[in-house]
Amino acid sequence: VSVAVIIFTGLLLLPFAAYKKMRKKRLKKFEQQLPDVLVMISGALASGSSLNMALQSVMLEQEAPISQEFMLFVREQRLGVEFDTSMRNMERRIPLLDFSMFAAAMRISREVGGDLGEVLSTLADTLRRKSSMEGKIDALTAQGRMQGIVMTGLPILLGGLLYGLEPVAMSKLFTTPIGWGVLSVIFVMEVLGYIFIKKITSIDV
Repeated sequence: VSVAVIIFTGLLLLPFAAYKKMRKKRLKKFEQQLPDVLVMISGALASGSSLNMALQSVMLEQEAPISQEFMLFVREQRLGVEFDTSMRNMERRIPLLDFSMFAAAMRISREVGGDLGEVLSTLADTLRRKSSMEGKIDALTAQGRMQGIVMTGLPILLGGLLYGLEPVAMSKLFTTPIGWGVLSVIFVMEVLGYIFIKKITSIDV
């Protein structure tokens, strides 16, 4: 029964975990593409193109996911949706600080004017520097993250080895109330330990 409950719980949580991972991967790729897109828009504006033409060139020449997001934006504009509303819709789909800065620059430029191309070029340079710093931090904290994975998996590995050596003694963990309590405590401590290590090695720039 306990094995069935574990399998059922895993199958119940697996789609949510897969969706979260795919969404995180998509946002990460969007974040990596954004500086190049800002330079592209800035160059198009400097050559005399309108903002709509610059956004359409992003839609046609860039890869997914950023081309898909700008395609939705351009389509909303063609349907008559207000610029600010379309930008807010895009912000809801892309909850990234980097993109929020881009959206703020676009709104300010439309409201008070100014050289949008120069602003976007400066923002692109800032985002590239930020990305470089994040890469250095990831490299420095990689060992800590690996230690967290090893320390989390080590008790499970040792438990499996002990069960193979002493199945009768270890079976009490799965067949008695005291064993269930011990497993519950181990599970909670494992999760808390992994969360704490992940928090320590996760540094926001």
